Amino acid sequence: MSQLAGKVVAVTGATSGSGLAVARRFAAEGASVVLLARGPDRLKALVDELGPSTVGLPTDVGDPDSVRSAFGAIEERFGKLDILINNAGLHRPCPFDELSDGDIMAQVRANLLGPVYTCRAAIPLLRAAGGGDIINTSSEVTIEVFPFESVYRLTKAGLEALGQALNLEFEKEEIRVTTLIQGVALGEGGGSTDWENHGAHSDIVWPRLQEEGTIRRVMGKHGGQTVESVADVHVFIVTRPRGQKLDVIRARSY
Repeated sequence: MSQLAGKVVAVTGATSGSGLAVARRFAAEGASVVLLARGPDRLKALVDELGPSTVGLPTDVGDPDSVRSAFGAIEERFGKLDILINNAGLHRPCPFDELSDGDIMAQVRANLLGPVYTCRAAIPLLRAAGGGDIINTSSEVTIEVFPFESVYRLTKAGLEALGQALNLEFEKEEIRVTTLIQGVALGEGGGSTDWENHGAHSDIVWPRLQEEGTIRRVMGKHGGQTVESVADVHVFIVTRPRGQKLDVIRARSY
C-alpha cells in the first residue's frame, strides 16, 4: 500500500464524506496529505488519527486570502504539490424563487469560486513538481436535472467547464485535470456541515424527491456506493501512466 509514496496531496473538504475517505486512503497509500477544511477541531482530530504524514490547515476555499495562506504554507513546507483534490462543496436545496442572497453566494463560493482559487494557487506548485493531477468533484445533478437544485447545478456545470479549460491550457506542462461526476456516496462524517444549519426547506424538498422517485434513482438497487469506493476511484485516476489521461469519469450508485 505505497502507490503514492513521496507524493504531496491536498484535499479540500477533507473532514467529511468523500473527502474524509480520500484523505484516509491517500495517507494509507503513503502520501503526505494536506487536509483543508473549515473546522479546526475536526481537522485536529483527523491529523491525530492519521499521524505525522498529514497536515491540517483550516481553510475556507471560498475566501481567496484563506486559500493563498493555505497554499503558501504548502509551498513553505513541501516546495511542491503533486495532486489537488477539489472535493469541498455544499448545496442548499430550495425553491428557486425563495433562494436568499446568502443561499446563492454560499454555493457559488464553495462549489465554483473555491476550485478556481485552489487551482490557481496549486498550478505553480504542480509545475514545481514537474506536473501532477487535479481532480474536481462534480455531481450527477449536471446529468439528471433535480428539482430545487438550480444553483447547485449551475455551479457544478461551471466546474466542469473549468476542468475542460485547464486541461487544454496546462496539458503541455504535464498537469492533468479530471472531472469526477460523483453520485450519492454513503459513509462516515456525512456531507457538508452547512446543510445541518440550513435545512429550512426540507419539508418541501424531500417529499417531492421521494414522490418523483429521485431518491430511488440516485441510490440505486444496491443502496448507494460508499465513500471508500469513491476513494478507490481517486487513487485509480492519479496512478494512471503519464501516457493516459482521464478527462471525465462518472461514478454513481446503481
